[in-house]
This record gives sequence, C-alpha cells and structure tokens, in this order.
Amino acid sequence: MTRRWMAMGLLAAGFCLPFAGAVMAQDRCDPALAHPPLARKGHLIAAINPTVVPIQYVDDDGNIVGLDPDFGNAIAKRLCLTMDFQSTQFATMIPILKEGRIDLIDSFMFYTPDRASQVIMVPYGASTMAIVVPKHNTDDVAGPEYFSGKRFGVELGTVDYQIAKEASEALEKSGKPAIDLHSFATYADVLQALSAGQVDGAFVGTEQAVWYRNTGVAFFRIALSGYKPHAEALAFSNKTIADAVVKVMNDMKADGSLDALFAKYGHCALPGPYRITTGPIPEPVCKDIK
Repeated sequence: MTRRWMAMGLLAAGFCLPFAGAVMAQDRCDPALAHPPLARKGHLIAAINPTVVPIQYVDDDGNIVGLDPDFGNAIAKRLCLTMDFQSTQFATMIPILKEGRIDLIDSFMFYTPDRASQVIMVPYGASTMAIVVPKHNTDDVAGPEYFSGKRFGVELGTVDYQIAKEASEALEKSGKPAIDLHSFATYADVLQALSAGQVDGAFVGTEQAVWYRNTGVAFFRIALSGYKPHAEALAFSNKTIADAVVKVMNDMKADGSLDALFAKYGHCALPGPYRITTGPIPEPVCKDIK
C-alpha cells in the first residue's frame, strides 16, 4: 500500500512539474526597453513634485503616492521595468530630462505648444476646477458668476484666483455686483473657511474636492466640476521611450484600466488614442461628476 501511494505521488509530481514550469514561464517578464535609451538598466526614472494631494504627495510612511504615481507604476509594470520616482522642483524637470538623467516627467505638467517644442509631450488628461458650496445650498451653480455679491474663496496665486477675478470684473462691467473674493494659502484653508461660514462658495481642484469628500469631509457638496480644463501630458526626451509608453497608454485605454484609475481620483481622461503631440490642441471636454 505504501509503495502504491508513493508511486501515485511520483506520478502526480511528474505531471505537476512541467505545468509549474509553464506557469513560471508565463510569469517571466522581459523589459521592453534597455539601457540606453533608459537612464538606468531595468528602471523607469520619472521626475515628480509630490506636493499636491491627491495627485502626487508623500504619505505618512514617506511613500510617494497618488494618481501620478499610480499611473507611472502601472506603465512601468507593463513595460516590465522598476519605477523610480525622483522628487524634483518643476523648474529643473525639463533640464534634467534633456540631460538624460531621467526618462520622463510624470508630474501633472500642463501641456503647452511651447513645452512641446522643447520636449516630447503626450497629452493624456486634464486638470479641472470644482465649485464647492455648503451642503445646505442646493442651488444650481453654472460658474463663478453665481457668486455676484457673495463671498467666494480661492487659493492665492493660482489660476483659480485669476479666473474668479476675471469673472468678477466682467460682472462689474455688466452693472452687477462684483464677487467678494477671499484668498487663502491652500485648498485646505479654503475649505476650512467654507466650513466656518467665512465664504459662500469656493474653487478647489476637482480631484481635491473628490478626495476630501471620499475621506469623509461632509460639510460641502460639489456644485460644479470639470470646469476650465487644462490638458496635462507626460514628457520625454527620447522618442523610443515615448513610443513604448504611448503603446502602454493606449493598451490601458483599450482595456479600461486607465479610465478606472482616473475615475478613482475624479480626474478627467482624454479620449485617446494617445500620441506624441505638438502645437495647439482643442480644449479638453470633461464631464461634471457632482
């Protein structure tokens, strides 16, 4: 009896070992890019400025996390490369990219024709603004013009402030009350002012509004989102690397993983197909995700 079970065990092992080898073969992943053109063998090195929750920031454990890191990690995984993020100031990103010290910029960089003339750019998404109001305010809000004669919070020194200021000036020219603008250092300060009743509404990034709402901040509602989109792009200095990443991006778009990732953060994804782009592009169309 013992020899019989031993024989069956050996027989089973004989059948299992080739199968296990097949599984291991399927799991092997050969890097899609070599060094060069990569700055370092087996690695995809990206410049990032991790200062904007939830797009790109450093968590309590010191990890760089958020939408851009998730996007970069997904791309690197499909290329069978290890993703390395290099925390970098915006002013130095393009110079070190041109020097070949990094492989790409994955840092919420706005697309402009001027930048696209300096480096290879691949637009993929759009940053947008949201208008938030106290939960009890159920009015339809079509834009900052709603706050004619009302108090409105913005982050100091941002495009948000400029757009609200221009809307206020247009209201005055048409004979209507200006918007009573109040500026604050950060979006967190803007929301604190809204919570305290110091302002009647505010601009925050759509992604920030979704993030705060998802973390349980319940005193406000998103009255409008997807407002004033600004296209952003990945940037490269080497076309071979750019082409490989473009293929991955289009594969992610086709299988739904790109849209699912962006939806998690309330971020606007461009429709694709993704490609290296130069010159002006149409203004992105982003849905309101109230």
